[in-house]
Amino acid sequence: MMRKVKSIILLAAVAMVALAACSSRGAVASDNKVEETDAVLDTASLENRVQEIYGAVFKVYNEEDSLRNLDIMMENGVYQHRGDFAANYCSREWNELVNKVDEIDSLYHADDMGFWEFDYWIMGQDWHKLSISDVKVVERTGPWASVELKLHNFDNVTPLSLTMKLEDGTWRIDDFVDLETSAGLKEDMKEYIANETAEAKKK
Repeated sequence: MMRKVKSIILLAAVAMVALAACSSRGAVASDNKVEETDAVLDTASLENRVQEIYGAVFKVYNEEDSLRNLDIMMENGVYQHRGDFAANYCSREWNELVNKVDEIDSLYHADDMGFWEFDYWIMGQDWHKLSISDVKVVERTGPWASVELKLHNFDNVTPLSLTMKLEDGTWRIDDFVDLETSAGLKEDMKEYIANETAEAKKK
């Protein structure tokens, strides 16, 4: 009788251990599903953020283009909004570099084009029927992410990569990279500032 009781207790203990193991595996699987869901939501929210940024910027560009085609000058157009676009949608370092480049150009290149040979928002000098498509997050590491998209201007399509940075809880553009040339504007600005500063010291 004693042996039978011990066997029953042993079987019950084995069953409890097995149940606990299954429960633990279930919890891990559940946690993994939560993490996967969070990652998907993160990706979707970042892609939506890029759509939101370009939607707001291109709204002004396309409105000015429509009025221009009617020979109407827009009072508060693209040129007046460029500073706001950078302040609202780009990183602090991007804004610091742009401000430094603009300062250098105002001092040494007031009579020529200076650094900006094209508008980085439209990847060109003129625009018509601006839009973006195929927005996708290709990499995400902590507060940094890489997002690729296709920028449509006239009949041209420019594959573009954006380096995104999370600042104060908001995703902002930290760099614009033309995927056809692999050229990042941030490094170009840094090099330009260094060269212009060196030249100014020689004078």
